[in-house]
Amino acid sequence: MQKLIYVINAYIALIIYIFSKEKKDIWLIGGHNGMLYTDNSKVFYEYILYEHKEIYIYWVVDKNASIHKQIRGEKIIKGSVKNYLYFYHSKVNLFSDTFNSDIAPLTFMLPCIRFIYFRRYKIFLNHGRIAFNKVPTFSYLVQKIKRSIYSSYNLATASTKLEKLAMVGNGIKEENIEITGSARDDKLFNIKTEEQNILIAPSWRSWLYDNDTLENTQYFNNYTKLLSDKRLNEYLEDNNIQISFYLHHMFHKFHNEFQEYNNHRIKILKKDSELSIYIKKSKILITDYSSVCADFYYLQKPVIFFQFDADEYSKKIGSYINLKNDKFGEVGYEVDKVVDILIKTIEKNYLISPFQENGNKFFVNFIDKNNCKRIYNTIKERI
Repeated sequence: MQKLIYVINAYIALIIYIFSKEKKDIWLIGGHNGMLYTDNSKVFYEYILYEHKEIYIYWVVDKNASIHKQIRGEKIIKGSVKNYLYFYHSKVNLFSDTFNSDIAPLTFMLPCIRFIYFRRYKIFLNHGRIAFNKVPTFSYLVQKIKRSIYSSYNLATASTKLEKLAMVGNGIKEENIEITGSARDDKLFNIKTEEQNILIAPSWRSWLYDNDTLENTQYFNNYTKLLSDKRLNEYLEDNNIQISFYLHHMFHKFHNEFQEYNNHRIKILKKDSELSIYIKKSKILITDYSSVCADFYYLQKPVIFFQFDADEYSKKIGSYINLKNDKFGEVGYEVDKVVDILIKTIEKNYLISPFQENGNKFFVNFIDKNNCKRIYNTIKERI
């Protein structure tokens, strides 16, 4: 039903567009299906708001999202008549996930409107960094459609050479990828706090996404075993340490399955939590393959990789980093080993390991806080 409403609104807007006057310098921006206000899109949006007030920029938000009050500046409801009309008039469209989910649904495939889609400038900002993953496995038809969509993007911003390589693997044209750095790095800094906080932020698994539940999966069993580990919980209590657990946004539908592990030492973060705050204030990260690791490398804070399913991940997703042979950081394959590394790192006052220092080359490029400026200048040069 929602898709039908989108289609109807798209063609109503098309009729209005045919008889309307041109609107000047409209930019649309969004991310995370219109449900979250975060990451590269948020930081670049606010950069434009304050540094280039001559640009008419609008954030595209889902009508049911809980973030409306967080959004500074003007916003447009995703899939509304106004959304499509402004897209037809737009000069630039920026998004962190996919154009279809973030900016103007279905325009890639609708007759007549598809013509407009290919004539509008589309910029993929990415919602994080591409750290390990190659291309998720889909059916032939889905894979073909996704590559067609990616190849239609006029510009993609990458933070490193590794990320550019991954984007080419996804189907984005190499000549349309610029290494500018991630917009969100411009606002990335450590928050000084007396509180000792550990962030656990696992990535998702594409092969589990369609499950009705995560329970009894290797993913669920390993992370709940870690959260309930007796030695870990005793150490947290004895040393007044907090854990913040953030489930990847692609797994938010499974959020409630982790609630029983919420206690006074372990906080299961809400779906709309601002992850960047916990990145800034946490002293150490436990993840698996998430690009959040790059933020901790950038901030020179220790990372522990919990890669209990490295063989399965390599087979089903793949990585541009060799998970077995490249020295990119501290890795544990079992809960006991992860807890060992964690306690050892804390006892050494959060000292970064030589393995992580070697891994900087995979995740860090620009550290000058000029990424938004670089992205803006690249856009202006190209359009």
